[in-house]
Amino acid sequence: MLFSTVGAIGSQLNDFMIILTSISLHELLDAEAKYHKVLRAYWYENNFLTYKWWFLLVLSIVPAIVWWIRVDKTKLIENTAFGLFYGVTAIFLDSIGSNAMVWTYPVRLTPYLNPQLYPYDVGVVIIPFMMVYQKFSMSFKKFFIATGVLSLFLAFIAEPFMVYLGIYKEITWKHIYSFPIYWLIGIMCWAIIKKFKSYSSKS
Repeated sequence: MLFSTVGAIGSQLNDFMIILTSISLHELLDAEAKYHKVLRAYWYENNFLTYKWWFLLVLSIVPAIVWWIRVDKTKLIENTAFGLFYGVTAIFLDSIGSNAMVWTYPVRLTPYLNPQLYPYDVGVVIIPFMMVYQKFSMSFKKFFIATGVLSLFLAFIAEPFMVYLGIYKEITWKHIYSFPIYWLIGIMCWAIIKKFKSYSSKS
């Protein structure tokens, strides 16, 4: 049994190495060009100007306007820094998940944007976390609870709603996996900003 398992793994590795050595850069670029051509055709026929596309467009604009109206301008740099840290992390993880086909987005704002659901990342995740930071950042306990509640909402209400609309589709992912990740990113970003502030107060 052990030898057969090892042999099977060895065979798969050998096939993988053959594929790696047999594909040229030209072939890779040709495959990418074909993929993007199909993607653009799919987007134009199934996404562009549909009500779901308009929903994503609104999601890209309205939350940002609301944030700008409500943000404390005296703490604009601090709040923006928190949002940038959270946003870079969230979008980076979203890109990994999309490219690894853990989840996918049947509806896209544009075929040229990656990660594919950038409007959701910004409008539903990043900006709400920035608002929570603005209100509760002075108390870690309150911030901890508030971000936990927001993470629950995102994982078990916002994500299922996007699935219901057909904008987001989980392949091997589950909503429950998102909950601790949303929460942990928020806490990490809070800690980073507080550390930066401690450095500036010493100078």
